[in-house]
Amino acid sequence: MCLGANIKDVAKVAGVSVATASRVLGGYGYVSEEAREKVLEVAKKLKYKPHAIAKSMITGRTKTVGFIVGDIENPFFAGIARAVNNIIIPEGYNLLVYTTYENILEEQKAVETFTERRVDGIIIAPTCIREHSHIDGAIELGIPVVLVDRVLNGIGLDTVAVQNVEGAYEAVKYLIEIGHTNISFLSDSLDINSNRERLDGYIKALEAYNIPIDETLIRSGKYTVEDGYRSTVALISNKKRPSAIFTSNNFMTEGLLLATKDMGINIPEELAVIGFDDMKWYQLISPSISVVAQPVHKIGHTAARRLMRRMLGDSSRPELIRLPVKLIIRESTGARKNINNIHDNVITE
Repeated sequence: MCLGANIKDVAKVAGVSVATASRVLGGYGYVSEEAREKVLEVAKKLKYKPHAIAKSMITGRTKTVGFIVGDIENPFFAGIARAVNNIIIPEGYNLLVYTTYENILEEQKAVETFTERRVDGIIIAPTCIREHSHIDGAIELGIPVVLVDRVLNGIGLDTVAVQNVEGAYEAVKYLIEIGHTNISFLSDSLDINSNRERLDGYIKALEAYNIPIDETLIRSGKYTVEDGYRSTVALISNKKRPSAIFTSNNFMTEGLLLATKDMGINIPEELAVIGFDDMKWYQLISPSISVVAQPVHKIGHTAARRLMRRMLGDSSRPELIRLPVKLIIRESTGARKNINNIHDNVITE
């Protein structure tokens, strides 16, 4: 393997000391203009590239951002990661990703790993609403942190999330107004703030129409597609079988679709479905899937811009930014009927 020139090579060819070459290439300390021009000329000729770790020791910056999420294979988080990259790469930063599998111990390890690597900032979708001492620790070390997708009360950090309660409310309201009363809520862990908020929206809609809350129609478990599958089987096997199911995220929706296929349940004739999160393939299958769609790229762009401001020294008061969602009605809820008071953020495809 052919290695590039190092700082000693540049110093030797330029006829200066290594210390002088370091000051020129590191951008610190006094150097005569003649020496500076010579070192820069030689560095360009030798195609010298500064070592990232050595440069960070001089500047105090590693030009890296940590991104901590439940599962980067989840298209929702992958889309946010891409949007974050679009903002930070032109500024010379790189993105490091850590998947926690929605495990608080893995999340704690992720924060520890990134603090040891001296990242310049962290974007995190926190796993648990009750435990955030590890995030507090990163803040105490002076590392800017921005929360994404999920809110942590009482921590005082910039947070970029969506209108979860409102989105869930509109979805369940729609199901009620087309005739459903036995509506299930299917979710992964309710320790995750966004799931808890979507459950709140589900309950709010039922209460608005004086429909009793039936705990047997509410199911939560782990975050995997397999758990969504098992929970769907349990709900459909319930004595009080739901006529509609609202899912809290795309993994739960995928698990539901696999389960209903294996059980021979026809959608929407036997079961209406609305899922939180929109996937491109939802429009390609039959029936196409009704969803509450999140502005994924805007979430990532907004979080990245907030973090960039903090890394540049902005000390203004933290903000909770709630982005709007849209209810998109497709085939999985059946033929559209005449219903009243549909919100502006409802689209029929």
